Amino acid sequence: MERDKIKAIIENLLLVSGQPISLNKIQEIIGTECGKDDTKAAMKELVEDYSNRGLQIQEVAEGFQLCTRVDYSDWIKKFYKLDKGSKLSPAALDTLSIIAYKQPITRAEIEDIRGVDSGGVVKTLFEKKLLRTMGRKQVAGRPIMYGTSKTFLEYFGLRDISELPTLKEFMEEKEEGEQEPLQTSLPLEERTEAAVEHDDGTTEEELNNTEEEHGGQ
Repeated sequence: MERDKIKAIIENLLLVSGQPISLNKIQEIIGTECGKDDTKAAMKELVEDYSNRGLQIQEVAEGFQLCTRVDYSDWIKKFYKLDKGSKLSPAALDTLSIIAYKQPITRAEIEDIRGVDSGGVVKTLFEKKLLRTMGRKQVAGRPIMYGTSKTFLEYFGLRDISELPTLKEFMEEKEEGEQEPLQTSLPLEERTEAAVEHDDGTTEEELNNTEEEHGGQ
């Protein structure tokens, strides 16, 4: 199969997917008409092709995704008439940063650091699918432990958690007010509406019931 055709197929798959696609999945769809090395090379060329376009192809989490560029977020917001409710509040960003750097962490530990109740903020982060549960801490009450999700990686354009900036770098950027709005890629908004089920099998309803039973600890 010609390289240009492979690239065209990949481009179409990225456009209709709405979520990251792995090279293995792309190869599975294309089939035996081209080898894995050809698919990988075509993806590399396509990423380079998009380097000077309004859209970009990002490698995030476990695959590749067609995304808008943050440079054009102001115009995208105008198109969708996004209001302040579509962004994370300062409290949510603070809580998310604590979880990202301290995970796995319980709600009580989050509140010890923040000094205020964080139940509502944690719920908001779950609704945006930025968090996942990471089991329960083996102490009295067995509180739920929280961590960041694959969607968190996608939102921030990270391949894995090791690509997070150091805590010092993060705090310097925070003080300079350089954080960008989270919603910079096209398909993410659609996925926040689905019901949440967490990595340990805990459903959102069970999570809420457990939080109430143990006093949100």
